[in-house]
Amino acid sequence: MIRILHLYHDLLNLYGEYGNISILKKHLEDQGEEVTVEKKSIGDDFSFEDYDFIYSGAGMESNTMVALKDLKKRKDSLKKAIDLNKHILFTGSSYELLGESIDEEEGLNIIPVSVSHTNKRLSGDVIVKSSEFGELVGFINKSTQIKQNDGLFEYVFKDEGLKNEAVKEGYRLNNLISTEIIGPILVKNPVFLNYFVKSLAHNYVKKEYYYEEKAYEVTLEALKKRIK
Repeated sequence: MIRILHLYHDLLNLYGEYGNISILKKHLEDQGEEVTVEKKSIGDDFSFEDYDFIYSGAGMESNTMVALKDLKKRKDSLKKAIDLNKHILFTGSSYELLGESIDEEEGLNIIPVSVSHTNKRLSGDVIVKSSEFGELVGFINKSTQIKQNDGLFEYVFKDEGLKNEAVKEGYRLNNLISTEIIGPILVKNPVFLNYFVKSLAHNYVKKEYYYEEKAYEVTLEALKKRIK
């Protein structure tokens, strides 16, 4: 049995990010695994360390701040799950929750980033790369500026609307991976998805998903044509 936690499903639920949960569950079931998805939010009683995979997605700025206040009460449990090498993926504005601060509000201080809101919407398609996952495609849509000295992913391409962003984005701590990229990122990137499938499945067998891989190739090729 693989237990998946969808955190703040009702608050941080923009851009079809539930697709990350759906495709991961489907691929794990293709591996013969029994998978349960539990949705938890404000005031619910649970412990992060009880789950095999934890996911939180993107939401409006106001909802992100509501989630932050609740998540501060659960910081010790989340840190314990990170120390236990539980697989965790935070995308979109959930990435901001983990940092040192959001404006004047203290964050969880789990990763070394700080966030400030702007009066401008920053959005666009991106390609990023890392030594482990290769090139990933996705989208960023936010009204915040993130300051960080290092990151998990290096930008290969970003739209004009993101031209002032840092050279790198995202962060990894043990098996916690956090990124601003939405898409949904697991749907758009078969290699990244397969990393989690391979990590979670008890008896992993490589399987082919032609249409998912072809969609990734077409998207990557189209974005690369826009590189100047």
